Amino acid sequence: MRLTFLASLLLIACGMAHAQQVYRCGNQYSGEPCASGGGRVVDVSPPVRNLDAAGASQVFLCVSNSGARFWSPDHCRERGALVERIESVPAGVPWEQQVDIADQQTRQGYAVQQRAAQQRGAASPGVTGASGDTSRCAHFNQQVEYYDRLARQPQSGASQSWIAQQRKEARDQQFRVRC
Repeated sequence: MRLTFLASLLLIACGMAHAQQVYRCGNQYSGEPCASGGGRVVDVSPPVRNLDAAGASQVFLCVSNSGARFWSPDHCRERGALVERIESVPAGVPWEQQVDIADQQTRQGYAVQQRAAQQRGAASPGVTGASGDTSRCAHFNQQVEYYDRLARQPQSGASQSWIAQQRKEARDQQFRVRC
C-alpha cells in the first residue's frame, strides 16, 4: 500500500516536470492548440512567493473606546481597542520610522478614497443637505457618533439592540434630508 502511494507520487512529480502548455479556446481549455488557431496560451505555473513582503511587518492603527487613535505593533484587541487600519511596513527599521511609513501609506489611502468619491460625484458626507442645511447634517453626524461610542461600551444584548435601532433611525433621517 505504501509502495503504491510512493509510486503514484513519483508519477505525479514526473508529470509536473514535463508540464505541457494549456490553451484557451473561447470558454474551453485544452492541452492542444485551437482548431481555428485563435486561441491563446495560458500560464498555469504556480504563483511565485511575494519576495517584497518577506521583510515586512504589520503595524496596526487602533481606536480606543474614547475615540483616540494610536499605532501599535501588536493587534489592537490586546490593548482593548478596535482596528481601523493595518499597514505593511519594512521590518528592519526603527519603530518611529515604521510609524512614519504607515502614516504616509494611510494618508495616501485616504486620498485615493476621497478622489474616488469625488469622481463619483458624491459630496462629502454630512456637509450639506438638499436645502443646504449644514447644522442639521452635523446634528445627525453627532447623533451617529454618540451611538457608535455608546455601542463600544459593555452593554446588555437588549441595550445593544436599542442602540443599533437608534443609530439606524439617525442614519435614515440623515439619508432623507440628503446629508
